[in-house]
Amino acid sequence: MLHQLMPLSGDLLTMVIIRGWLGFVILALLGGSMSFAQEPKSPDLEISQQVQQPLSSHFSVYRHAGEPLTLEQAIRLDAEQAFEPPQVGSVSSTNFGLTRDEIWLRLHFSTPPNLPQRWLLEVAHASLDRVDLYLSANNQAYQHQYSGDLIPFSQRPFQHRYHVFDVSLQPASHYTLYLRVVSEGTLSAPVTLWQPDALWQQDQLSYSLLSAYYGLLVALLVYNLFLFLSLRDPLYLTYVAFISTLAVGQAGLAGFSGQFLWPDNAYLTNLSPTGGVSLAGFFGALFVQGFLGSTPRRLRLGWLMPLISGGYALVFLTALFWSYYLAAVAVNLLSLVFVLAALLMGAVSLYHRQPGARYFVLAWVALLTGVLVISLHNLGVLPSNFLTSNALLIGSALEMLLLALALADRINGIQKARDEAQAQAIRLRQEMVEALEEKERYLEMRVAERTEALEQANQELQKNHQLMEHQAHHDALTGLANRKRLNQSFKKVQQQADLQNTGFTVVVADLDKFKQINDTWGHQAGDEVLMTLAQRLQACMTPGGTLARVGGDEFVILLPDTQNHQAAENFCQQVFDKVLQPVLLSQGTRINPGISLGYAIYPIDATDMDQLLNLADQAMYQNKQERAEEC
Repeated sequence: MLHQLMPLSGDLLTMVIIRGWLGFVILALLGGSMSFAQEPKSPDLEISQQVQQPLSSHFSVYRHAGEPLTLEQAIRLDAEQAFEPPQVGSVSSTNFGLTRDEIWLRLHFSTPPNLPQRWLLEVAHASLDRVDLYLSANNQAYQHQYSGDLIPFSQRPFQHRYHVFDVSLQPASHYTLYLRVVSEGTLSAPVTLWQPDALWQQDQLSYSLLSAYYGLLVALLVYNLFLFLSLRDPLYLTYVAFISTLAVGQAGLAGFSGQFLWPDNAYLTNLSPTGGVSLAGFFGALFVQGFLGSTPRRLRLGWLMPLISGGYALVFLTALFWSYYLAAVAVNLLSLVFVLAALLMGAVSLYHRQPGARYFVLAWVALLTGVLVISLHNLGVLPSNFLTSNALLIGSALEMLLLALALADRINGIQKARDEAQAQAIRLRQEMVEALEEKERYLEMRVAERTEALEQANQELQKNHQLMEHQAHHDALTGLANRKRLNQSFKKVQQQADLQNTGFTVVVADLDKFKQINDTWGHQAGDEVLMTLAQRLQACMTPGGTLARVGGDEFVILLPDTQNHQAAENFCQQVFDKVLQPVLLSQGTRINPGISLGYAIYPIDATDMDQLLNLADQAMYQNKQERAEEC
């Protein structure tokens, strides 16, 4: 091993020379004197009587790439000052992100008199592949313990969701502790020294919070499963799959997969964090694609979420059959892309006020924020603490609560509309019953006038029938024919034209800047303009023609006696002359409405109603464009 240590010694010598030179320059500038005495070591950490003592910020660190080091080699490198001392103000002293390096942590500490003997050393990151603890008291032989998620949970030295070691500390003693940590996934090693009772109390609190989280998750899973069985909407089934796989991934990150799911299967325990999150991303991207609906198409990004979903599937297969490390890197980077894409589409759906998007986007933002934080933590950008280590758990919990509000809001809206419709039906039924009872009383009192009363009732029914018939075939606002009446008139005119070997004209009229009128003067003003222009168009009609309102500001005219282009042009000019006159609103405002016209002639231009309407509609839009260019 000497030839392996010599390059390290050369690098160390270079580092010492540079540091010495910089120290000399600084002392010279300050006017001080230089001493070549060996730099004194920092004082040992003294363990206090506190029941919880974080140790992460006190470790010296050595990163090693290549063949694994033995304890003897690590001790030799430590003696050669290859270990980096604790760095004050670093992002996280024991969060190394995604790395294949072998991490060695060293700590010198001493114990005071009257110190409790039994302690528990906790490395609070469940997905570490291997953790070796070497502990020496007063320069005696090192005691070795090891743990890791590549070891079945049932065979660990201390059965805990994290990696915990039972250590015995003697009072008034000096200790040297080495930790060797390796992982194919995120390598973070937050180390805390606990009194057993204190760790137990901390576990009760964390297990309570996690049980509430998983209880919420299971409840939402079952609820969405019942919604799928009731509505048969595959979107709910996709969400159920997303929740289930996210639960597996979160269980792996929390250390529950080995403790509760696969205590005797280290392979599945090791796979569950990256594998579960990859599958959750696969179903989550499909869920986003299905829920946002038209938004990806509107942005011309309909391909993006399926591509991200396929990427997550590839990551899962990579973790399963090839390289867990590459899969761990890829799932974090892909999650960042997923975050940005989903947030962009969610913002666009909110802008367009897509139904159900408000609570859903807030829920998804909460989840994706958790994904973003955990990804940055796993990449070594953010430190290890309660928020960053549990960001996915917190984000997913908020997501489920907000999504529950969204579903409740949606269901309440549906129920409210159903109750209103039912109440209206009951009112109408009651009104009908009361009317019948009143008629019965009237008939009983007027026996002598029974014939006349029956005749009056018959006339009333005829009027109601006529009114219903009129409402079924006419527009409620303008009283003009509607699309149904227009279809009937078209068939009649078409049969007559075919029998007489003649033709007829279809004219499409569309008001200009109608939306601007509504936005500026209100919908009441828009209705007044529509009724006024409907009257003016009616005044232009020839006998036998049909004027219909088929849309908000769109009218269709059938002219049986107009069979050529010149006659159609004359009619359109007549319409322009009558319509393009100021309209005086009830509020005293004068509006100059505009109108665009287009026509098509049967059978010269087309023989089908839809084709005639399309041709006339195209001509109308061309006329609208020409008028806009002239303005």
